[in-house]
Amino acid sequence: MRFPKGYLMINSTIYVLFGLVVALKGPIYLPDSYAHMDMLINRSPVYSLFLKVFTSTFKAHYVLPLLLAQYSFLVLSIRFLLRILYKNLRISLVAILILQLIFLANGVYWYPSVNRVLSESLTFPMLLFFIGCLFNSLMKNDFGWLLRAIILLGILQFTRGQFVAFLPVLLLALVYMIYTTKNYKIGGLLIIVLALVPVIVSCSERVYYKLVFDQNKNYAMTYVHCISAPFYIAKSSDIEIFETEEQKSFFSRTFQILESKEITRDFAISNRKDDYDFFDENFTKICNASIHESNMEYYRKHGFRTEYEQQYKVDEVTTKMFFPLLKANFKLWFRMLLKSIEKGLGGRSGAFLTFMILCFSLVFVFKDNRFAFLSIAVILKLANSLIVAIAVHSIIRYTFYFDWIIGMTIVLLLDPILKKYLNVN
Repeated sequence: MRFPKGYLMINSTIYVLFGLVVALKGPIYLPDSYAHMDMLINRSPVYSLFLKVFTSTFKAHYVLPLLLAQYSFLVLSIRFLLRILYKNLRISLVAILILQLIFLANGVYWYPSVNRVLSESLTFPMLLFFIGCLFNSLMKNDFGWLLRAIILLGILQFTRGQFVAFLPVLLLALVYMIYTTKNYKIGGLLIIVLALVPVIVSCSERVYYKLVFDQNKNYAMTYVHCISAPFYIAKSSDIEIFETEEQKSFFSRTFQILESKEITRDFAISNRKDDYDFFDENFTKICNASIHESNMEYYRKHGFRTEYEQQYKVDEVTTKMFFPLLKANFKLWFRMLLKSIEKGLGGRSGAFLTFMILCFSLVFVFKDNRFAFLSIAVILKLANSLIVAIAVHSIIRYTFYFDWIIGMTIVLLLDPILKKYLNVN
């Protein structure tokens, strides 16, 4: 597809200007950045290996090549998605340029993921590639494009576990395509491939742990994160729900730490603080410091010599404790979950706009491809918000991926007006 030279010049200039912003801003380091640099066992294998390539190749001068690579990946993903949208939606080039600015702002300005030495510098571009493949597969009823989306989902999940939330969305898309094409053979094979994605990701993680750390177990800390909210809302009497002495001891020890640090829900309520906001502000103290690190230290003193053994033991015990503790205070936990989802969607106004866009898009989903795309984007956003609210807490690092949706909605709604009244193509 050939674009006018004037458009290509403006398009390229925008990418160059944003690239300069990225270079001038420089790298942004957070505690997890150093964990990736040290290739800690509980950090993303994909980004740790990606970062290792640059630190090993360029040594102390790795920063500029790293930022260039991360920004280039973002540019490629935006170009890919915009071409998909242009072909399927037939929107004007002015709309394409505005969408280019919106996607770049999402990754460079609103939340500068491209500057961060963190896994989201890769997962945001991957997500745009994934959305493009998924949308194209549905528009063309093409199982080949859907297979690409499935492969990308596997890589996304391997990089950040939160994207397992997209599995049901892909399954729904696959069922729809099987229904419309009546191609049960290929559709059935892809259902098997999709079902194998979590298995393949888990096996890949184990291979990585064995090759790099000589460890055979999974160290994802999944339930250490998930149990943070149940521990926060727990009461001392909840010790009775556990059947083994090990679990009772773990609960008693951890709950006493939380009480001593004054980071329980009861403390928040007694001090007239919003229970979710207080949890959100103190999440790292609850999860990392109190549940994870304090219990690792306990196991270190009780015969677990290596950090791997200590970490695995904490994850093993919290895995067994999660569902009983969740069940004991389910109503409170569910209310916290709703508050977390609301925050992840941008507060009440953001949540209202998100659901309004979804409802409006679903009404016209089969009549206009613009609303089909918006429906897919909002459903993915809701799936991500749900898994984040369940597993951790809704901070922007986990939810920024879809901040472009409202801007895109405005652009897609106004594009016919631009074409009609301003003679824009």
